[in-house]
Amino acid sequence: MKLFFAGLVATAAAVGTVAVPAQAASATTVQAAPVDPVKALKAQLVPGKGVKITESGGITLDFTVDDQAMQVQVNTSSTGTVAFGKGNIAAADLRVRTSSRLKGSKPPYRVITEGRNAYVTNADIAKALPSGRSWIQSKTSERENTILNLGVTPAELKFMLDNASEVATGEYQGTAKLTDFRHDKSAGEGDVEFHLYFDEHNLLTRTVVDTTAYPDSGSSAYDQMAFHTDTRYSGWGAKVKISAPAAGKVISEKKLNAKTRKAVTKAGYPEDGPF
Repeated sequence: MKLFFAGLVATAAAVGTVAVPAQAASATTVQAAPVDPVKALKAQLVPGKGVKITESGGITLDFTVDDQAMQVQVNTSSTGTVAFGKGNIAAADLRVRTSSRLKGSKPPYRVITEGRNAYVTNADIAKALPSGRSWIQSKTSERENTILNLGVTPAELKFMLDNASEVATGEYQGTAKLTDFRHDKSAGEGDVEFHLYFDEHNLLTRTVVDTTAYPDSGSSAYDQMAFHTDTRYSGWGAKVKISAPAAGKVISEKKLNAKTRKAVTKAGYPEDGPF
């Protein structure tokens, strides 16, 4: 979800015994009690497990130039698998496609990410690299790997549920101020609307988050910026192992010369890197 991706959901089993009338005492009925979604999530975030995701997102920027309204829109779609660590998402293996109104669709690429590293490839990127190399490594300078923000953390899930109402069975809807949603007073002015969908085990099946942000007072950089993220989850609890590519097949993005960088960018490597 941050763009804002981070964390996910799962299941636990709290079991209760239901008393039966005396005439039927020969059998005991056992039913599973409802599992709190936050506890369910925490139970699932353990090494060796994972979940499949399909995510579509977009950023729409509205601004004005010489009194003329302008708009830029970039869309991204990702599909793949994430692997959990202890209480977090540890790694991901995704196929990513981006498109914009100005430049159209770019060639899709595969990215494996773990820790603060991301490794990117596709067939044409591999052809453009020096012999024997097929992956480009990039390392984020930030404390967190934003590519691993592929959902909601337990803390985010609790916040949204605390600020939402159930509108149908297993479906919640809520709103929040951007500063509250981000837990950051410097996040700026904006509003967030979110929808959460759960299955019968209180596992997330889908999250939809729409954010509208506005510039700081006195700024004319843009009129408003809208973010849309729609993430779907399936296959909770599957055994997942994601490993980085072999070191001998990897070249650092920092070591690409101008000619090679131009070639891999044309082949689909993100112009500003994968983060």
